[in-house]
Amino acid sequence: MTKPSSARRARRLCGLAVASALAAGLLAACSTGGSPSAPKTVYDTVTSGPTGSSAPASGQTSATPDLPQKTVRVTSLESDGSTYGVGMPIVLYFSPAPTDSSAFTKAVQVTVNGAPAGGAWFWEQPTADEKKTNTIEAHYRPKTYWPAHAQIHVGIPIGGLSAGNSKVNSLVYSDKLTSLDFSTGAAHVSTVNANTKRMDVTSDGKPVKTIPVSLGQAQTPTYSGVKVVMQKGEDSPGTDTLRPDGAVRMIGPGYNEIVDWSVRITESGEYVHAAPWNSNIGRLSTSNGCTNLSTSDAEWFYKFSQIGDVVQYPRTDGSLMPSWDGYGDWNLPWGVWARGGLLLNH
Repeated sequence: MTKPSSARRARRLCGLAVASALAAGLLAACSTGGSPSAPKTVYDTVTSGPTGSSAPASGQTSATPDLPQKTVRVTSLESDGSTYGVGMPIVLYFSPAPTDSSAFTKAVQVTVNGAPAGGAWFWEQPTADEKKTNTIEAHYRPKTYWPAHAQIHVGIPIGGLSAGNSKVNSLVYSDKLTSLDFSTGAAHVSTVNANTKRMDVTSDGKPVKTIPVSLGQAQTPTYSGVKVVMQKGEDSPGTDTLRPDGAVRMIGPGYNEIVDWSVRITESGEYVHAAPWNSNIGRLSTSNGCTNLSTSDAEWFYKFSQIGDVVQYPRTDGSLMPSWDGYGDWNLPWGVWARGGLLLNH
């Protein structure tokens, strides 16, 4: 993999013998779980805005009067009234990109069951925006996973507030998105042990099931770290209807396979999925980076999972899953996260 923009779209088939890049425009299977180049953005300091313009001084919130105004469109990944797993970050998309987050950070409030969530916003390049219509996104998470069975409210009274300045415009936020409300379901946390080749699944802290697995082989190790369920299966081409049996089509030179009960956990293509061809499940790690399960276990895990569930990989041979590779938010230390990423929190 190369830089984040191309690495996020990399697709490789896991658990089969061939592991080459997949055809463009098609959801592929799993990433190699190898060691991609680090993002070019350094999150510890900010020297320029994401659009290439100079970043405003810390604390600057007022727009420049002699520049024409441009409205920053704000949309959310989450849907009002929906339920997610306890690892789900709040994700807001912005277009064009703000150059100063201070007004936003001061105005937006996140509560859990009516109490302050105590989290922080982190600004980064788009990761889960498949249509590439947004130029920056902000993720919010608390220090630890959300509590289970909780009500989360995001107050977004930012309409008309300054979003900084670009080279040619004074930026102000749109008033279209003013709030967001969603809930968390049961705390589904699965932990994959590369040594024992087992995945221990819990719900609200209680053991539910132990599942044999096969992870990435030595040449294509599975990422370590905390991953979050992003997607279950995929739509049939040209429709809004899921393929049957949680299937995802995996394509490459010499093969064209439908892989059942596929749960996506990284943007670059790691899945937890059925691998009936893999006779090493529970004994050896021989995949191209994905977590291979028996068909019956994969079907169970697919039906058990909800978007936002946590899948932890504390002991693999792979490098740490990058924060930008889907919802890898929990893999950044809190001290780094709280600084704000591309736009410093003020």
